[in-house]
Amino acid sequence: MRKRYEVRGMMEWHPEFRVGRMRLQVAFTGGHLCGGAVTAASFETADPVVQKIIERSAAYQQNRIVVGATYEDEEAPAESEQSTSSVSVLEYSNEEEIRDHLHYMKGVPLESLCNEGACFAEADRLGVKLKKKRVIS
Repeated sequence: MRKRYEVRGMMEWHPEFRVGRMRLQVAFTGGHLCGGAVTAASFETADPVVQKIIERSAAYQQNRIVVGATYEDEEAPAESEQSTSSVSVLEYSNEEEIRDHLHYMKGVPLESLCNEGACFAEADRLGVKLKKKRVIS
């Protein structure tokens, strides 16, 4: 099931949701505010894990994020530019965090994440952008 989440009154918003040591960043885009017409910024996903993370967030519980529409797979509109460009971002300190994210959040078997190269290749295949955490000393 595909869901479209909306943030009303915003043209764009890039919240970061934390799940344990992992971070998920999504892009709410496409909002317009002009002459009495308001279009909410939105984000679409069919990933049940991402849906669960969003729906358990404080922003969703406080109605800042709302479900604008739900689609069964056969009635979902054609992939829009927005939904294909929405990429999750994972900030990581080490290979173990990448492996945990891919295994627990994306369902990748641990056997296929045997080394750093395999983790990076699988993240790329799934559209997960990896970003090394900055260490400030």
